[in-house]
Amino acid sequence: MILVVGGSYQGKTEFARSNFVNAKFFNQTHLFIRKRLEEGRSQSEILEELLEATKDGNWVLIADEIGNGVVPIDSFERKYRDIAGRILIEIASRSTEVYRVVLGIGQRIK
Repeated sequence: MILVVGGSYQGKTEFARSNFVNAKFFNQTHLFIRKRLEEGRSQSEILEELLEATKDGNWVLIADEIGNGVVPIDSFERKYRDIAGRILIEIASRSTEVYRVVLGIGQRIK
């Protein structure tokens, strides 16, 4: 598994598609996490679902970094930011490679 993270509209998808042409892509992982939280799923349930969905094959997960910046006032938005961060930390620890993309330029950080 490979994880590609970065800010919104920084070229993560293009970077992933041009560098990992034979991979399967799980794009907008952060929005998947949000949707599952809105459905009432727990952090562990969401992580398990992601790991199950990507267990077979060569997968690249792509996600926005949502933890940088101002802490949201809304309690759900804070919860979402915290849980998304924790899930992505776990995915990064299990990934063979992790990239951060800024301005379309990917930098390998693991």
